[in-house]
Amino acid sequence: MVLSGIRERWLPLRAELFPQTLLLDFSQPQLLIGQALKAGNPLEPLWTAPVPARTLRDGVPVVRDALGDFIGDLLLEHSRPYAGLVVALPRVLSEWRVIQWPDRREPADPVAALRARGSNLGLPFALTEAFLDVRPLPGTGSCSLLAGAARAAVEAWIDVFAIAGGNLRHLIPAQAALMAALQPTLEQATPGELVALLQPTTSDCQLVVWRDGIPEYERILPLAIDQLIPVLRQALGFCRSALGASGVRLILAEPLEGGGAIEEQLGLPLEIADRGDYGSLHLRGLGMLEQAR
Repeated sequence: MVLSGIRERWLPLRAELFPQTLLLDFSQPQLLIGQALKAGNPLEPLWTAPVPARTLRDGVPVVRDALGDFIGDLLLEHSRPYAGLVVALPRVLSEWRVIQWPDRREPADPVAALRARGSNLGLPFALTEAFLDVRPLPGTGSCSLLAGAARAAVEAWIDVFAIAGGNLRHLIPAQAALMAALQPTLEQATPGELVALLQPTTSDCQLVVWRDGIPEYERILPLAIDQLIPVLRQALGFCRSALGASGVRLILAEPLEGGGAIEEQLGLPLEIADRGDYGSLHLRGLGMLEQAR
């Protein structure tokens, strides 16, 4: 009993004295990937867990107690009940847009400036009823990347983590984490070259294409390789024509069975994205964003 009481008091104190960071990647449908961060470096082991069925709908928690208990149990299982949590939200939850500023400079308060415009930028939610993340696009000087999600959806996730425990530090749109992870690669691209990222998930492949550091095209593709290849060829052909590309650099977010057939039939070398010691590109982006704070 005495040892148990000491342990209960020591764990929160240790968390204050030696703060731990836990990165959680919910970007993929129905899959959670977790990894600890210490002194800016990712730690082993990486762990994954299937998200309980029917607890999410379109990325929004619909059974908050069950999802919160699930996350809380995982924190205990991996000895991180008091860790600071940095979370990539489900990809489907957020929308992103490239913003070009009229005076070719990002304002001091870009979120307030966007809300003052009174335009929703084609988003499925009002800017006044959304959480927004606005970051300058390196190399452009006059453009920013907006990633946002409906306020009610984000508040549902906040409720989930209140149930789960831990210290929720940041909820980050999956798109913002992805851009952070890919930034070194985008900066290496030659002018006019397309950087096409293919992200296999548990149910499909997500294609995002950048030109000169700006995301220009996005599409959901089939996961089965025989269906994927013709649709990918069509999508890249469209991007070459519409964007006036000087070339294409095709990158896989993670290994994909049948990747050799993509190289052979499209005539493009296929690279595997540099994730460093992180378990996913989104985790790498979370780690880079956390280090930059």
